[in-house]
Amino acid sequence: MTHRVSSEQLSALQFERVWVREAVFLDIEGEKDSAAPQAHLKVGIRIEVKVAYSPRGDGAFVTVRAALDPPADERLFRELTAAVEGEFSVRGGVDRQRLESFATTQAPVLLLPYLRQVLTTLTAQSRVGAIVMPPLNMVEITKAMQAQAKDKPAAAVTAQP
Repeated sequence: MTHRVSSEQLSALQFERVWVREAVFLDIEGEKDSAAPQAHLKVGIRIEVKVAYSPRGDGAFVTVRAALDPPADERLFRELTAAVEGEFSVRGGVDRQRLESFATTQAPVLLLPYLRQVLTTLTAQSRVGAIVMPPLNMVEITKAMQAQAKDKPAAAVTAQP
């Protein structure tokens, strides 16, 4: 099935660009053993989403950060974190409500593959081998973050694969 996208089907929201904000992998000094592939399945994931808006209110900068925690019984790594940031704008005028809704729900979903790629590339040549972050339900994660934000600001949500 093929469909030619018309100009009316394009979103008023634009994905301007994405960049790596943070990439850290620290191995355990002196450790030489490689990791068993199944050890990666037990890695814990903490996700953080931050949103900032341009002074004119027509753009949003969304940062998605992941910190992976090795299982307590495995000596996989000491630290593994990465963050990507995307710039999003509204085409043809300012619609702050639409931009805020998009930035807090859809933008993190769009940024997740970039974050996954950074983590995989960062670990590909390591002693533990490539760690591929599993698919995450970012819609549910952002809903949980928004619920937590009502109780306390800048909350992080832990996702279990």
